[in-house]
Amino acid sequence: MNAEKFSDAMSELDTKYVDEALNYKKKAKRYGWIKWGAMAACVAAAILVGVRMVAPEKNGLSMLTIPDMESSGMGFEGWLGYDITQWDNGNPWSESMEFSVLPVYQNGSYDAAGKPVGLSRDDMIQRLETAIAALNLDSYDIETEQECLTANADGLQICVYADGMIEIWFEDGQTLPEGYSFTFFDTTDAEAEQALDYLSQEYSELIGFSEPEKVLSGSYIIWNDYDGAGNYVTEPRFEREYALYDSSGDDLEDILNYKYNCVRFYPDDNGKLSLIRIYNGLSCAENLGDYPIISTDEAYELLLKGHYITSVPYAITDAELICKVELVYRNSRTEKTFLPYYRFYVELPEMRRENGLTDYGAYYVPAIQEEYIRNMPLWDGNIN
Repeated sequence: MNAEKFSDAMSELDTKYVDEALNYKKKAKRYGWIKWGAMAACVAAAILVGVRMVAPEKNGLSMLTIPDMESSGMGFEGWLGYDITQWDNGNPWSESMEFSVLPVYQNGSYDAAGKPVGLSRDDMIQRLETAIAALNLDSYDIETEQECLTANADGLQICVYADGMIEIWFEDGQTLPEGYSFTFFDTTDAEAEQALDYLSQEYSELIGFSEPEKVLSGSYIIWNDYDGAGNYVTEPRFEREYALYDSSGDDLEDILNYKYNCVRFYPDDNGKLSLIRIYNGLSCAENLGDYPIISTDEAYELLLKGHYITSVPYAITDAELICKVELVYRNSRTEKTFLPYYRFYVELPEMRRENGLTDYGAYYVPAIQEEYIRNMPLWDGNIN
């Protein structure tokens, strides 16, 4: 899989999937939470009753609409691995953080079709010139394309999009110094950390983070290819992710930066740097205010009642299969509103494999108090 294919696949997740992130410290079998009545809550029909509507003029906060979960055509969002309790996707949130309110933003970066529309041309030119200076480019040509401004130099292209995202493409790949291993599949944990340390330092001026925090994560995939003898081989392989976010702020800023102010590095098939993608997801967002939020326990109860959105085609039938939870903002291009969710990972018995790999599906419960939500979701088994 080359960098172009990988980056295209990752753009929806994160935007499944730049969607990825968890430093959730599991307490002693915490997800046995509220064991009383758990099965009954799963079996009982979920009925939405007694929703109180708060008039916007009462406290200055608008009612929020929870969007449907859109399928990317690439399956469902989740994590594939042997044991999700051993997985750390770098999310700075932890349950010990005591938030009573969290900000909600109106996404001004995209139109209804998901096309970047936010920044003015002057803003885009300024960002392009800043990137050019950081990369010490002397000779380049600037062009205007349908969705971005580009600067083309010898073997390198910089793209600035209207949503604030910047891409740097290396035509033949940028070789790392001898001794570094930078691959999707054949790099150890220690080697990956070493490579990311180097990239963070090498491109520090371009990135502009005061305190870059490494995110060394990934997921297993089922690899299908021919071996050297011409035999068709299917095997599980761990696909790495190399990312940074700016951790120079407080807890809230770290949570926001983890999703919206971050950078990803992509190797090519030869272990060279192929692409740098810098995100600035709140550059065109409007702050709608700080909204009261619910606790993880309250979110857990809503989850069992079916009040969630998901791209997983399976309902939650057993509370014992709920494995992890994290607070995260979604950043899909089609999200009209950026708001916090509790993302639960649930083991999917329908997807267990003989080789021990298991799929864990992602289920999102809005973290905002229900009285501020116009359409509290109730999952009906349909995926858009």
